[in-house]
Amino acid sequence: MDIPEEIRDDLESRANVVGTCRGPKRVRGQATGEEVIVVLVSRKLPESHLAETDRIPAEIEIDGQRVRTDVQEVGDVRTQATASRPAAPDRKGRFRPAPAGVSLGHPEITAGTLGSPALETEDGRTVVLTNAHVAAPVGVAETGDDILQPGPADGGREDDALGTLAAFSEISSDEPNTTDSALVEVDPGDVRDTVLGVGPFAGFTDAGTDATYTKSGRTTGVTTGDLRGRDVRIRVNGYHDEPTLFTGVDLFGPMSAGGDSGSLIGVVDGGFRATHLLFAGSDRATIAAPMDAVEAEHGELTPVGGGDDGAGSGGGDDPAGDDGSDGDASLRAAVERRLVDAYGVGTVSPASDVAFRVAGPVPMVVALASTAEAAPAAAGRALAAADAGTVPVLAYPATVEDETVDRLGARLTLLPVATE
Repeated sequence: MDIPEEIRDDLESRANVVGTCRGPKRVRGQATGEEVIVVLVSRKLPESHLAETDRIPAEIEIDGQRVRTDVQEVGDVRTQATASRPAAPDRKGRFRPAPAGVSLGHPEITAGTLGSPALETEDGRTVVLTNAHVAAPVGVAETGDDILQPGPADGGREDDALGTLAAFSEISSDEPNTTDSALVEVDPGDVRDTVLGVGPFAGFTDAGTDATYTKSGRTTGVTTGDLRGRDVRIRVNGYHDEPTLFTGVDLFGPMSAGGDSGSLIGVVDGGFRATHLLFAGSDRATIAAPMDAVEAEHGELTPVGGGDDGAGSGGGDDPAGDDGSDGDASLRAAVERRLVDAYGVGTVSPASDVAFRVAGPVPMVVALASTAEAAPAAAGRALAAADAGTVPVLAYPATVEDETVDRLGARLTLLPVATE
């Protein structure tokens, strides 16, 4: 179903309406199978508080068919580079090589998110992806500017430059925009081919409204949400004096906060497969541009291998961390998925030789090795980086009674990890 422009114009001229899209009708927060015209409002008000001309009709005729409407509250939708909250643990440090999902920003902003691992452009440059308002703030940025990791709000300074601004979408105040995106040219060895807390990057894909979507961002870490509307036309605050119009973007449930701008949204299927670039949101919704729109702006972007993905690689404030050659990317991903399933979140630790630091109901540090024989040494190095009295250390794998298992320590039960 396409929504004619004149219908959008009429609906969006009404008080409190900030946008329109097509999507499933929602009843008591749950999606139904009926596709409707979704009318996005900053605040849902009783009809009695609205003038007759501002009320949304229950049905609208399109090409001779009656199509129902659904009014959904999205709050104050705005750019999310401003660091409205402190960064999630282990995401505001200096990472080299840097995974997707950590703090990043132009020197003239606060902080946003490093969106992607290394990508190759059509002309052969190696870049990472984020938002234009993160790497190229309106009116102050030029190509060639240094881009800092971490961003300034998280302590980034001149010597923390990860790369330079290579290209960005101009955000117009007069014409509709289709993407808010920027490319930062980097040395491939300075970035990892993983998405922090999610797993290996597996490229781009498309997915439907039934999928569970995941993002990894500087402020809220790993979150999930649902796709609630496609072909969104919406006005977004934060770019110019007046709200800025975007078209052809998509609407997700709330899964972001200030500082998460620049994150990729995608599905986990044999790795993380990106579908969208997050650029705006509120406490009730997240707005993202489809990757098709991003590539229409910048040309085809092809994933390339990044820096060593082994356990510990100079994350956090330790830029000279070990190479982490004990770790294998697929094994790391399997262990991390199991930790996320069991404890809700798994994040790369800033300490050298520590594969993951888990901040959940049972905090722990994980040292990852390729064999049970190597695990004790990895665990020993992890113990030196953690307070073993309060934070248990898991060495993966470990040998107990001639069987290779995961050992969490005396105070915790064994945690089985699926590696296939």
